[in-house]
Amino acid sequence: MTIVTPYNHSTLLIRSGQVTTSSTLKINLYTVLPANATATTKAGAESGATQLSTANGYTQNDKTLANLAVATVTTNDARFTCDAVQWTASGGSIAADFAMIYVDSLTDDPPLYRYDFEGTITATDGIPFVIDFVNGLDLVEYV
Repeated sequence: MTIVTPYNHSTLLIRSGQVTTSSTLKINLYTVLPANATATTKAGAESGATQLSTANGYTQNDKTLANLAVATVTTNDARFTCDAVQWTASGGSIAADFAMIYVDSLTDDPPLYRYDFEGTITATDGIPFVIDFVNGLDLVEYV
């Protein structure tokens, strides 16, 4: 099971309209990603982190979430949805313990969500490393 944690400012960015379905959201993979919920910049969230190197089918800072939409869950809450993302392992394995979604279209690339896979997920040579957002990115409550 994956644990999804929003950064402290995530709901504010969404509710204030700074993050919308036309925003550019990107996702990166990590072997180490400290739980720094107060980080307001990608650089701050990555302090002490280890992003995967560009190798074996993974490219740093390259994967954009496609087809962002908002799905209403109940009267007062909704969630972003998007297509699954994948990197196909080539020339070696892709192995990650964490992922982070950040807003590439805003100054300082603020992080939105931290994903803890609760262990290492590995895709071996020729196999895709897939993150499927079947339940959306995360729930956002509107009051």
